[in-house]
Amino acid sequence: MEQVFNKIAKGMEGVLRVDSSGHDMHHAWRVFNLAMKLIESEGGDELVVGAAALTHDAHRVMKAESGHFVSPGDSLPTVERILREAGFPEDKIASVLHCVELHEEYGFEKDGREADTIELKVIQDADNLDAIGAVGVARCFVFGGAHGVALWNPEVEEQQEHYDKTKLAPSSIHHFYDKLFRLKDNMNTSTAKKMAEGRHEYMVGFAERFKKEWKGEL
Repeated sequence: MEQVFNKIAKGMEGVLRVDSSGHDMHHAWRVFNLAMKLIESEGGDELVVGAAALTHDAHRVMKAESGHFVSPGDSLPTVERILREAGFPEDKIASVLHCVELHEEYGFEKDGREADTIELKVIQDADNLDAIGAVGVARCFVFGGAHGVALWNPEVEEQQEHYDKTKLAPSSIHHFYDKLFRLKDNMNTSTAKKMAEGRHEYMVGFAERFKKEWKGEL
């Protein structure tokens, strides 16, 4: 199993080597480790979850190259090729592709949908856990910098009614309110819900302090 994962990772390194938005192989391995921790208590197919964790962001480079939104579903041919080249079991490929295609669906989107397999639930939770907390704060600003997004624009309303992943937030701090603060309550598994609590609290405290420092109050 470890050998197959390493082959998949090697294939993904070629895809994500140019990423500068916080969706690199370091992120993929963090999601992998979180996902493995989650399935210890939540269950799920370890091969499917591990492979999906390593390949879930293949579409990010396509997005960077095209300059506009690209859905995870557009990366499925690339993911399938990497899986086959790594000798991944044929009968599990479809399950991995299912996780990759739907991992960015959120219940707080206007047309969001719920995860329908334990593997997808685990991948969503692991990916969302890495988007919050100290690492999440760092990744938010890395992403903003890579896309020319301002740190904060206090003149713009902080939260839109429905999160729209096809559009960039007005600032990195706005992204906290548009998406990141909503992730805690969007976790699928009980294990991830518990893990999200502390990460969420850290992030809320950071945003509050950021605004006070911005205004010269601290």
